[in-house]
Amino acid sequence: MKHNHNFRTLAENTIGYVGICDGCRTVNVAFQNSLFCLTLDQFETFSEMIFERQAMRPFCTTHGKELLLPTPMPNYFLLFSDDDLNSLSTLLREAAPVLAAEQILDLSRAN
Repeated sequence: MKHNHNFRTLAENTIGYVGICDGCRTVNVAFQNSLFCLTLDQFETFSEMIFERQAMRPFCTTHGKELLLPTPMPNYFLLFSDDDLNSLSTLLREAAPVLAAEQILDLSRAN
């Protein structure tokens, strides 16, 4: 069985990118110093969570990052500013139509 790791960048800006590995179908969302490796379904859920700011709560800091997002790991959280979330949302929105098409193609290949 041949495994192909051709990576395609679908969206990028100065602080991140979204891309997909054609072989393993993993979606990489790199943003600032974080890398999220997601399935196509997880990408859709993650995007909605960021767009709607779901599960985020206010958190007072002195540096402007005042939205706290819990992670599944105990005592590990992500902090965002409004600008961070707007930049991340822009990346996700740019990549979303291509990834939706990829998901449809994957479903048609499975049938």
